[in-house]
Amino acid sequence: MIIYHNEDVDQLRRAAYPPLADLADAIYWQSRGQSGKMEEYNAAVEAVKTRYPKRAML
Repeated sequence: MIIYHNEDVDQLRRAAYPPLADLADAIYWQSRGQSGKMEEYNAAVEAVKTRYPKRAML
């Protein structure tokens, strides 16, 4: 099944990604030996990629 979005998928993905400030915070805490925030950030990014997959170029 192919699903077509009315809106530009790239625009939807950009709007859904977590803020870069969250990434900066996660990097800081990871450098301090606490990887929980980085794992949460990566899970949020993965959820966006799953929700709005890139379309194959035909």
